[in-house]
Amino acid sequence: MPNDAPKKMGMAEWYDPGLLLKTGVRSFISTLFGHFADKREAIAAANAIQPTPADPEFDYSAWSRDGEFWFDYLADSGDGWNPTFAMARLAAKDALTGESLPRGRLLILGGDQVYPTASMADYRDRFVVPFDRAYRPDGKPRWPDDEAHRPHLYAIPGNHDWYDGLNSFFGLFCRRRVVRANVDLGVAREGKVIGGRQTQQTRSYFAIALPGNWWLWGTDCQLEGYIDQPQIDYFQHAAAHWMKPGSKLILCVADPAWAYVDPKDPEEKFASFSYLERLAGLARVPLTMEQQERGGKLEDQPSMGHELKLVLTGDSHHYCRWIEDDRNYLVCGGGGAFLHPTHHLDDKRFSSRFPKPGVEGRPGSYEREFRIARKPDGSEALFPGRKASRGRSWGNWAFFMLNPKFVILLAAIYGFFNWILDFNAGIALHHTLAHALRQGGLEHAIRVYWTILVPTSPWSALLVLISGFAYTRFADSPYSGGLKWAMGLGHALLQAIVVTLTTIGVMRLTQDRIADVQLDSIVSVILATLLSAIASATAFGIYLFFCIRFLGRHPNEGFSSMAIEDFKSFLRLRIGTDGALTIFPIGLETVPRNDDDGELDERLIEPPIQIAP
Repeated sequence: MPNDAPKKMGMAEWYDPGLLLKTGVRSFISTLFGHFADKREAIAAANAIQPTPADPEFDYSAWSRDGEFWFDYLADSGDGWNPTFAMARLAAKDALTGESLPRGRLLILGGDQVYPTASMADYRDRFVVPFDRAYRPDGKPRWPDDEAHRPHLYAIPGNHDWYDGLNSFFGLFCRRRVVRANVDLGVAREGKVIGGRQTQQTRSYFAIALPGNWWLWGTDCQLEGYIDQPQIDYFQHAAAHWMKPGSKLILCVADPAWAYVDPKDPEEKFASFSYLERLAGLARVPLTMEQQERGGKLEDQPSMGHELKLVLTGDSHHYCRWIEDDRNYLVCGGGGAFLHPTHHLDDKRFSSRFPKPGVEGRPGSYEREFRIARKPDGSEALFPGRKASRGRSWGNWAFFMLNPKFVILLAAIYGFFNWILDFNAGIALHHTLAHALRQGGLEHAIRVYWTILVPTSPWSALLVLISGFAYTRFADSPYSGGLKWAMGLGHALLQAIVVTLTTIGVMRLTQDRIADVQLDSIVSVILATLLSAIASATAFGIYLFFCIRFLGRHPNEGFSSMAIEDFKSFLRLRIGTDGALTIFPIGLETVPRNDDDGELDERLIEPPIQIAP
């Protein structure tokens, strides 16, 4: 293998105990310090808002190719090599689908550029290297490597980017620095070049001017959906001073809040997004100096008339187009991370405290309804479709084979558990566990097993209670009451039955195999431990399968266990000479495996989506 061969990272193993612990610790620390040491405010202080757009690099309003402006949107990348590199190759091609869709002048990254947690090493191996290799597939650049020809790159952070407090994100995507003469200290510097594209932003959020009086806002809502005040000031200033009256807005957010709402408490997930989507429409024509001197009030000024036309997001690793009135809300998180299902998705209807964009009103109760869009042929705008999504859920029956490190963890737990039971059997019955479970019929063995487990020692009983609590906490339900408890206790009961029968079965099947009593006990416990771990992991997968297929729950836990590389997607967008926006959803159903030159058979997920100027 040549010295410059890339390090091809595998898909993140989400049921690796070490990874789970690391991710949990990172999430806790970043959430804690995100509240008390938010770096967005420090970055904002170093990049003060200017009265006018002082940074011409954010203005693409006069740039076009034969009167058209093309740009791309890709989210949830930086996982395994195969899907990430495949999507990087697609985005780097000169044109797609019969040479009719030219590469975009901009690439907007919609969050979660790296998995599982953010670090410079993970960004390098899982994101930068695949995109650099796609730009130079044979050592030669796909387009001239100079400032005049480089496409530009913008990124908003998702929750995985936030797991190191945005340290790595700022170093990678916000390196560019603008120095104003006689105002700022320091040295100006250009952004980084990644995959032949140059980063331009100086914050974790941005406002970009596009042709045809279109604007694109990329937002940063941190881990808890919190929008810092400097960010609010930034977008309010952009809406009032940079955007021409009647501008059309594309809003990029980190997750589809409307799809995640709890019907009983929608504001918890929806409030921050609701504010963002109305922010441009709330802008008023700024007061003149004369009006200010006369004591004029901003609320008495006429509206700027900005209109939200499109919302783009990722976080859910599939494609789904939602609509409300004439607005499109596109979820396109197929940039390289494991696949999420679509068959559990339903239309969303709930009450919100604030009205929808473009509607005046005081806080109250307003009905919001987001429907899954239909293609011209009547089918749903989903990728993968519901049938393919259901079919993939069967993979959870092979959970123990797909997640061997999780099985090892279970084996360690059951080894400790069986050691306690064997000790209990010696104290209570003066026999080994194997000898105790071999007496009488199956019903008698089950009664003996639970007698040894619960009344004999508080430690084994405590382990059972902890397990039951853990399964209940793990249960994925938007409701804190009956369904969550039913799911958790049902899972705990399934595990108890599986482990009990497996342990008894192994002990009884090994009877009279080994003459030495002590050796027989050790071998029986070891075999029971290993097979219980496999059976328990299989039961875990069956639980996930049942919940995904019949309850619509655990979509993340159920599909992350399978790390499916296929069904990837991104968006290519065009602003035409008439100012109309056209969206081309690009889908890649099958990702090449271990083949850097494998064929990329991309297709349109649905016919182009037209948004009138």
